[in-house]
Parts: sequence; C-alpha cells; structure tokens
Amino acid sequence: MSGRVALSADEFAGLNTITERIGDPQKRLPVKRDKPPARPITFRAAEDLRPFELAQLWCDRTAWPIDERTQYDELSELAVMSALAAWLRRWQPVAIHSAMLAGAHPESIMGALGNSLQVAFERWYEWAVRQRDFITSGSQGITAEEFDTVARRFAALGIRRNDLDGEGSDLPNRR
Repeated sequence: MSGRVALSADEFAGLNTITERIGDPQKRLPVKRDKPPARPITFRAAEDLRPFELAQLWCDRTAWPIDERTQYDELSELAVMSALAAWLRRWQPVAIHSAMLAGAHPESIMGALGNSLQVAFERWYEWAVRQRDFITSGSQGITAEEFDTVARRFAALGIRRNDLDGEGSDLPNRR
C-alpha cells in the first residue's frame, strides 16, 4: 500500500461541493481576527520572555500574519525582533570566547560573526573583562588564564587594545 488515500467518486464530488461553497482555501482572503494572539508589543514586554521563547515565537510563521497586518502585528514583530536581537548580541561574546578556547581559527570566527576581527575582539573584550573581574561564590566568571589565552590569540594577529587606560599595552591590562 502506497499510503495514499483513495477517494470514491461521491467523496471527490463532495470535495468539489465544499470548494464551491467556501472557495478555494489557497485563494481565500485571511480571516479578520477578533482577538489578536497574545504577543508582546513593547520591547520591555518582549524582553520579559525567555530567550528561547522569543526565538520560537520569531520562527513560528503562524504567529505572524502575512496579509492584512494590523499595527498590533507590526509592533509585536518589531518588539520580538528587537528583544531577540538584544539577547543574541549579548551572547555573541560568549560564543566568541568559547570558539577561541575550542581552537577555532580567528578567520573562521570572523566569518561566523560576519564582521571584522577587531569587532570580534571588542565585543569579546568588553564582556571578558567583566566576567574575569566578576566573583560569585568564590569563583570568577572566566579565569584569568582563559582571559589571557583568548587575548593572546587576538594579539598574535595584531588585534589588541591600544587605547586601554592610555597605556597602550599589547595585552589588555589586568587589575
């Protein structure tokens, strides 16, 4: 058996009758919604969602009407898009750090980021300094060794922070 469903002549005729009565479902205009689905319409409301909820909502094409969009649809899509972009931007330095420690070639990181190595370094550095200096329950966010390892890999390519505190060091200064 091929998995196809065979229709009798009467059943097939019944489908034609339904199509005539309600119209071709591929050509029907979208139904106006009385109540819009519960979606955030502000950045703050969208940011309150967990990041994976935002990602799921963003990729759920059934949540976003294509035709006859309302201001609610437009504002909601903008809010979700903006909040998701903010989350992803905050996570980029973590991914850069992990990729460098895993041995990824810096050029590959540049390609994955879609930006220059200098931008990758700046995003990583801003995050890494805070993580290195952050102590909770007696542990650092990242170890000084991890910080130095990644900083040296960038420095080996000529990517460094020369404007830090006006000292012009090759590696970021540790305090």
